[in-house]
Amino acid sequence: MSLPIPDLRFEQSFMRSLNKYAGNHQPSAELPLGSKTYSHVATLTDADLQLMNQQLDDEEEEELYKPLNPITPSIIIYAIIKDQILMPLLQGFLWTGLLISVRPFLGLIVKNGQNAGHWVSNLLGLNKLTPRRRTLA
Repeated sequence: MSLPIPDLRFEQSFMRSLNKYAGNHQPSAELPLGSKTYSHVATLTDADLQLMNQQLDDEEEEELYKPLNPITPSIIIYAIIKDQILMPLLQGFLWTGLLISVRPFLGLIVKNGQNAGHWVSNLLGLNKLTPRRRTLA
C-alpha cells in the first residue's frame, strides 16, 4: 500500500483550490494498471481496447479544449479567507481542545506506569539495595 505524498508547494495547491472554487474540472491522477478499476482490461480483445483508447482520447480532447471558468477577485478572497485563515484557525482550536481534554487521561497513564514500575522493582528486589554508609575515622 502506498500513500500519496501531499503537495505542500503553496502556488500549486493555491491554484488548485482556486480552480476548484471557480468550478473548473481538475484532471484526476492516473491509476496504475494493477488497480481495481482496470482489472477487467485483461479480458478485453484488441478491438475493444482500441475502441476504449479512442473513447479516452476523445474525452481528453474535449477536456483540453473546454473553456475554463474565470477566477474572479471574489473567488481569490474566498480562497484566502477559507484556506489560509479560517481552516487553520479551526484546526488549531480542535487540536488544542483535543489535547486539553486528553491531558488528565495521559497523567493517569503516567501515574499507573510509575506504580507498575515501582511494583516490578519491589518484586525483583531492586529497592532493597542500599549503599553502605561511610564512617569517618
